[in-house]
Amino acid sequence: MITLSPLNAATTVALAPLADSANRVPVVSADVIDRQGVALSSPSTVVTIPSSIGVVALETYTPEGTLAGFAPTVTTASESRDAVTLQMLDSYTAAQTMTGQFSGVGGALLDRFKTTGSGFSQSVSTTGGVVPTPPQGPKGEIDLTFKTKSGVTVDIEIDSGGGSLSASIKSSGKLSDSERSAVAKLADGFQQAIDGLSATSPKLDVSGLAQFDASALASMNFQYNVTNDGSANISGSYSQSSATRSLSIKSAEGAIGISVDTSNSALRSASSQRAASVASYLKQFDQANSDGHGNAALMSMFEDGFAQMNEDYGTPSGQVLPGAAYAPALQQADQAMLTGLGDFSASITDATTSPNPMRPGEVDSFSYQVSQTTELAGSQLDGQITQHQQSHLSASYHQGEPVLTSSRSSQNYDYVQIDDRTASTVRIATERGALLDASLKRSSDQKTRDSKYEEGEMISDVTTPEERSQSSDLLALLKPLIDNGDATRDSVEWRQALSSIHGLIQLGA
Repeated sequence: MITLSPLNAATTVALAPLADSANRVPVVSADVIDRQGVALSSPSTVVTIPSSIGVVALETYTPEGTLAGFAPTVTTASESRDAVTLQMLDSYTAAQTMTGQFSGVGGALLDRFKTTGSGFSQSVSTTGGVVPTPPQGPKGEIDLTFKTKSGVTVDIEIDSGGGSLSASIKSSGKLSDSERSAVAKLADGFQQAIDGLSATSPKLDVSGLAQFDASALASMNFQYNVTNDGSANISGSYSQSSATRSLSIKSAEGAIGISVDTSNSALRSASSQRAASVASYLKQFDQANSDGHGNAALMSMFEDGFAQMNEDYGTPSGQVLPGAAYAPALQQADQAMLTGLGDFSASITDATTSPNPMRPGEVDSFSYQVSQTTELAGSQLDGQITQHQQSHLSASYHQGEPVLTSSRSSQNYDYVQIDDRTASTVRIATERGALLDASLKRSSDQKTRDSKYEEGEMISDVTTPEERSQSSDLLALLKPLIDNGDATRDSVEWRQALSSIHGLIQLGA
């Protein structure tokens, strides 16, 4: 080890030109120095420092962010080159965003599991030549868990962040061929759900996951979570069993929650009636969003989720409605007077804003809830059915989205607050195969407050309440057709009457 003594009166330091410019190697020459820095053979120490002339400075990083003189290398944790690994490599190198790395990986994992049924683990990362990804950067986590009817649990995980992409499959036991096939059938649906939430403008697509094979699978849970990505943060979950379906989405735009009870197949009507009910609800959602000035993108996700979760409930179990077991026409009539949907609850809440600095309490907000509950009682011969539908819209907004500042000259606007509630109830009673009562009651309670300001002063504050109620005797619409045999014959007139009644009972009708 060479130790250079400090500069002082007894030590002379001389600068000399570069001694070995060809190799650009700094040359240091000195007499032998003892550990205390005292020259042993000379009263002075000479240090030769190369001139900057002819020296090329070493670069740490290039303008592109790579290490100078090193080529970035994409590596994998294992040497395997199976289909999943190749897909991971392709997605990892081609992705323009962190979430873009998920492309194709979920489907490839489930396809592999169908063939092998074995566990899997792989990760992809970049080394040698790139600026390290900060640990606080965007992170994405995906988890899909299945539990089979035989009790085996399968867990699929995909993670991205910190400059790496990883994927794995774990199974608590061996699956039968039918169980592996049921899992693999959801490959496209799994990837569609990932791709939708990973898009620059996130979309919701759980339609493929909803194609749940209840004969082989007991439950399924899908989780998607992006953090440390600012306004692009989003979390979503979708779970399903033979009895329930549940969806949740949270993002900077707001929150969505939908749950559907699919346990009672007797409530399910023909697909055409169910589709008509879904279409009616979507129309109602659009109207609520328009009235309350809600977020269009978030409402689109809400509508997609509602439609997809009610599109197909699987194979019916053969259950019939109370009191309708031995009268096919009565079963038809009862189903026409119901929505045909499983009971559900759904809500959407937009992120609130406060655009008026002079009145921060005036928030722009949108909240909407809708639900259906059904009560069944009785036996196969005698029965009572009651189905409730209700909705509630609470919203506030600045009409026309004015540009409001702390200046009074900007304070010219209308501030609108809405509180709307609607409800409907269908009651059906049967006895010994005969329809005794069928009625519909509807009500609405709407309040709109409009506060008008000019130059920051309130010049008008008007609240408009509106209440409505209506009762309909559905039995009176059907009895003539029952009496003359149209119901028994299942005539065109009978079907048309049922279709008309089904339209009447919709909450948004």
